[in-house]
Amino acid sequence: MMNKHFAPLLALALPTAFVVAACGDDDTDTPMDMGQGPADMGMSDMGQGPVDIVATAQAAGLDSLLTAATTAGLADTLATGGPFTVFAPTDAAFTDLGSAVPTDPGLLANVLLHHVVSGTNDSAAVTGATSFTTLANTSIAVDAAATPPTIGGAALSATLDVAASNGIVHVLDAVMVPPTIPEAVVATEDLSTLETAVGASSQTTQDALAGGPITVFAPVNSAFAGIDLNSLSQEDVDRILTYHVVPSQVLSTELMDGQMVTTAQGQTFTVNVTGSGVTLTDAMNNVVNVVTTDIRLLNGTVHLIDGVLMPAADGPGNIVETAQTAGLSTLLSAATTAGLADTLATGGPFTVFAPTDTAFTNLGAAVPSDAGLLANVLLHHVVSGINDSTAVTGAMSFTTLANTTIPVDAMAGTIGGAALSMTLDVMASNGIVHVLDAVMVPPTIPQAVAATDDLSTLEIAVGASSASTQNALAGGPITVFAPVNSAFAGIDLNMLTQAQVDSILTYHVVPSQVLSTDLTDGQVVTTAQGGTFTVNIAGNAVTLTDAMNNVINVTATDIRLLNGTVHLIDGVLMP
Repeated sequence: MMNKHFAPLLALALPTAFVVAACGDDDTDTPMDMGQGPADMGMSDMGQGPVDIVATAQAAGLDSLLTAATTAGLADTLATGGPFTVFAPTDAAFTDLGSAVPTDPGLLANVLLHHVVSGTNDSAAVTGATSFTTLANTSIAVDAAATPPTIGGAALSATLDVAASNGIVHVLDAVMVPPTIPEAVVATEDLSTLETAVGASSQTTQDALAGGPITVFAPVNSAFAGIDLNSLSQEDVDRILTYHVVPSQVLSTELMDGQMVTTAQGQTFTVNVTGSGVTLTDAMNNVVNVVTTDIRLLNGTVHLIDGVLMPAADGPGNIVETAQTAGLSTLLSAATTAGLADTLATGGPFTVFAPTDTAFTNLGAAVPSDAGLLANVLLHHVVSGINDSTAVTGAMSFTTLANTTIPVDAMAGTIGGAALSMTLDVMASNGIVHVLDAVMVPPTIPQAVAATDDLSTLEIAVGASSASTQNALAGGPITVFAPVNSAFAGIDLNMLTQAQVDSILTYHVVPSQVLSTDLTDGQVVTTAQGGTFTVNIAGNAVTLTDAMNNVINVTATDIRLLNGTVHLIDGVLMP
């Protein structure tokens, strides 16, 4: 895999590091006088001190280097950072490299950082060392015995020790090309097991590792403890290896806590960033540590990890894919309209009671056209967890993701009043699907009030209101902040006129669907009555301050019904 003229590159301080070598022309027609002083760069000696590295390179005519630094976004760093030791290839060196110079700015930055070392190292310090670690976290080997001496396989020119205000420049007759990721894996002792795995993979996977820009989260040897590579098929090896590859260059500074990373294998893992470091959680909930970051190579970046990331085992597709296979096209179309398709594809695990296309057709115009209300209906068909048909028929009822209840009649073979079909226990990667012969229609808000023991006083108030108020409660989409029975303590409904009941009830109604996630601290909510109340959020507690400065607690949220949403409150809001 790796060209044998690459000398060992990096000895990592953490696990063993990569070894690099040279990819430049060792021949030179200009012998170097190691005893000469700093080269004369043509600058007049007016008593001024040295200028920054960028200005120094400009004075030296290193135009290709400066153009590359600007393209790679490194010019400001070289002008203001440091101190740095820069091994600067000539324009001719870049010309000789030709199309091997990366055009991608990130990969070009990798190559340039492979030429920069922290600190100020004069020519004596350079030839007195055996290697240096670069800002690319690679290692460049020094051969002081060569004529002329080389670093990273590239010959040091006669132009050395060019002082800059933020470092020193030594001119090279060749570009030091860092290894590719596969070459670096081969050259790194602590990645020898990974090398074996790559050798057992398909040509397609090996080509992917040699392409770029990519990022590889590379398991060190100890990460493979307990994994017998010989027991894995080539397909398994490919799946595992490509699960460690991200099809773009991702540096450690771009990793965020909770970030979901999509791999070349197609599945995702999660990044966890804490004060103590970075970990990755794979599809099987294994947590591995990132032990070394940002080893920047010719075709991308490597981060070393202490465990092997495992993708989910091959098996059924997710719930959306399972529904597609089952021909539940109306359900999928409705889920897309309601904004739930991604949740059903990636969330869970869920138990989905899935109506057939015919069930939706039979419901006709009763299917809500409003996306939020449609979501309420669909969530009325989804339960958390995996409940097979035995668990379903063995239960009395289930609480749905709409915070509604669906009763089970095992004798009749129904749930929520809809008949279970013969198509049950259809497994998905994130749950299970049972097909229904009808749509389970959730109750309207008035129906839910009438069916809820703790809203019986509210039901009485609704019964005492005008037809127009009752119609408003049956319309939608709306939100009702519904007082429970205890909220009416001290209020004698018989003492109120119908107009007063109407005013109070409509003060609890918002003429749109407002979920708890839509509420913000200090929010002023306009009601159907025309008055307003204020939302107060402190931690997990939500209170409402009405027009009379009464403060009421929200005790339950997001009961999502056919014509809107109900939130329960422990007091009566007074306009």
